[in-house]
Amino acid sequence: MSGGIAGGPAALGVGITYSTAIEELLHASPELFDLVEIEPQTLWVRMPAGPPHFRVRDDVLAHLSCLPGRKLIHSVGTPVGGAVAPDPEQLRLLADMIQRFHSPWASDHLSYNQTPEFATGFFLPPRQTAAGIAAVTTSIATLQQGLGVPVAVETGVNYLRPRADELPDGAFVAEVVQRADCGLLLDMHNIFTNALNGRQPVDQFLDEIPLERVWEVHLAGGMELDGFWLDAHSGAIPDPLFAICEALVPRLPNLAAIVFEIFPSFVPRVGLELVRAQIERLHQLWALRESLPSPIEQPSSRSSSSRSSSPSPSPPVRLAYVESPDKLPPPAWERALGELVIGRKPSDESAAELAADRGVRVIEGLIHEFRASMIVGVLRLTSRLLMLALGTDAFRTILRSYWSAAPPQMYASLEAEAFAAHLQSLDLAVPHLAEVLCFEQAIAATLTDEQARIVTFQIEPLPLLRALAAGRLPEQPPQPGHYEIELTPDGPAASTGLDVQAVQAAFPYH
Repeated sequence: MSGGIAGGPAALGVGITYSTAIEELLHASPELFDLVEIEPQTLWVRMPAGPPHFRVRDDVLAHLSCLPGRKLIHSVGTPVGGAVAPDPEQLRLLADMIQRFHSPWASDHLSYNQTPEFATGFFLPPRQTAAGIAAVTTSIATLQQGLGVPVAVETGVNYLRPRADELPDGAFVAEVVQRADCGLLLDMHNIFTNALNGRQPVDQFLDEIPLERVWEVHLAGGMELDGFWLDAHSGAIPDPLFAICEALVPRLPNLAAIVFEIFPSFVPRVGLELVRAQIERLHQLWALRESLPSPIEQPSSRSSSSRSSSPSPSPPVRLAYVESPDKLPPPAWERALGELVIGRKPSDESAAELAADRGVRVIEGLIHEFRASMIVGVLRLTSRLLMLALGTDAFRTILRSYWSAAPPQMYASLEAEAFAAHLQSLDLAVPHLAEVLCFEQAIAATLTDEQARIVTFQIEPLPLLRALAAGRLPEQPPQPGHYEIELTPDGPAASTGLDVQAVQAAFPYH
């Protein structure tokens, strides 16, 4: 085992992945947070044309600097699990953020989310073969050279069946981190999810990886759907997983951070008190770092009282890896799996064989939901108008037609713009749809380039916008006329015949 990087960074403590949804808790209880993990790409503004392709707002960076605790950079746009090299422009921006926030290391995913031909919009598992290891270690080397700090790679979730022509999960991860001489971000909910879905048992995985290379642990909650346990980041850490980590943490000599993850959309549903309770539990784990080693426990059959936390594990599939010439090299694997999960028909024999895996349909469904959430997040009023005027089922039909017509986009603004173009091509007979869509497109464009715009309406817009913002259609038909709303980077202003405060009350600007 080589030294240096494997020795690990200085300990930081307990933290959370940043989102605006948890800001109130960060400021109310700063003592709970030794660190905040920042996902830079979620904060960058994606420009419609470039270069540069991204804009980083100084006010956002200044705000992040004021958050409690140390800052860790966790990239979500330069994954190292595929044959596509990290984007040089993103590497430069990441390096700048690492330097600004004094992040002692940086991390990204041992997964891939694009091929040379298309994006997948979702992290997918790499090819776990000798050729896959070579491709991954090349990408990690590029990442380490570009960022200027030690790099840790995150263990991914994998909904596919184990394959006889691939290394077991733990052996693959071990080979990667040792050959690349990098650190390991051990996402224990991903490993737990994989075990429950019939891949490698947790204890076998942990026995195969070099535990001294684990610098960081991620924990999260999940949910059950269609016989699969999903890495949903949806709430509380399952009790069986927490028990596993109680035994694991004392075995991690270089553990420097434990981070709780929850998607922002779930925070209002579960409440900040649940988030607080999870952070307090992580502090209990952190206190075990000096404890004596103890055996690793497995997810096992639960009592009825604990079944709500997670399902019983599927029977693990034990396969012997057979080293042979790779009939499905990494680029072919990435293209075949990628085209299936974005809804394309199998283009060759390899893709047809993969299509029989039930996990492919699970991933495809998750990609659809993720794309829908990006569209609804940017085009809130347009989406509500379609659902209210046509019904939820019809809106889902429109989404499905869009998914079959266009591949995923890597950023919400681009996904929403592509969906808007698809809507315009459908020429739906929904009153005022074109005006509402144009209004929200203008908002998104103004937020991106900070240029003022004027949007025109042939009806009085405030009753319609106010009703849609409240989740309903207006009670009375809007009055015809000519109205304008001026959009500025600071929010909507008023033009023809409208009061500024009335405009802002009708459509809160975020």
